[in-house]
Amino acid sequence: MTNARIASCQFEPDIGDVDANLNHIEQLADQLPTSTVFAVFPELCVTGYDLSDVSAAKTPVPGPITERIQGIAQRTGVDLIVGLPEAADNNVYNSLVYMSNHGVEATYRKQQLWGDEAAQFAAGTEPVIVDTPVGRVGLLLCYDLNFPELALEYDEADCDHIAVSSAWRQSFDNDWRLLCCARALDQTCYVVGSNHSGTQSGRHHAGESLVAGPRGEILAKTTDDTSTVSVEVDADSIETARIKNPVRESRYEMTSTSRQ
Repeated sequence: MTNARIASCQFEPDIGDVDANLNHIEQLADQLPTSTVFAVFPELCVTGYDLSDVSAAKTPVPGPITERIQGIAQRTGVDLIVGLPEAADNNVYNSLVYMSNHGVEATYRKQQLWGDEAAQFAAGTEPVIVDTPVGRVGLLLCYDLNFPELALEYDEADCDHIAVSSAWRQSFDNDWRLLCCARALDQTCYVVGSNHSGTQSGRHHAGESLVAGPRGEILAKTTDDTSTVSVEVDADSIETARIKNPVRESRYEMTSTSRQ
């Protein structure tokens, strides 16, 4: 897909104000280039990051909230990857939904719950992959990024992108940048990381949403004056990165040898 772009968006959600947060998502989606294939938004951004009572904010997927997000995707022509508390099977999951103009394409449930999240959410158990016009996209949520074995599942599935939705705190901002770049480098793929900005429930978030390239470099990131960033996907850069850093090939050879 020529000149196609991928994007990351950040904002400071209003705790419990779903309408206001969906309006934020829509406003940011409107700012994206028309060639944007998908855009990543922060973890639990539909409700805000607040663990006091997630059951009050839970929503079915699909449901009324995803229907509204679908409407935004239809109007803007951009697929939206958005975090929300998902109600399913008598549980609540910290989930990431991939929304296109056709509706819910995929739902990822956070596998590695951070701190008090474990008291509020059930843990997911599976990787989730979406096929897009710019390649395969694997989904992760925040603390999942610390576990290279989770990203490795997307390497084995031949993903070209990892979308990471987060509520990363300011006190760990260096970890955020480092881990996004590390996952991009060790999987030789693009990493699109979206993070909260501002403060919610006493948590000061780092912002610095970014896109890292397959050589592990930051290609673009948000600033105090910009809430969206996008980069053009370069298939040649992925191929070149995998030639210069043949970690995928070496990993496959190592795995094949160990099975003999």
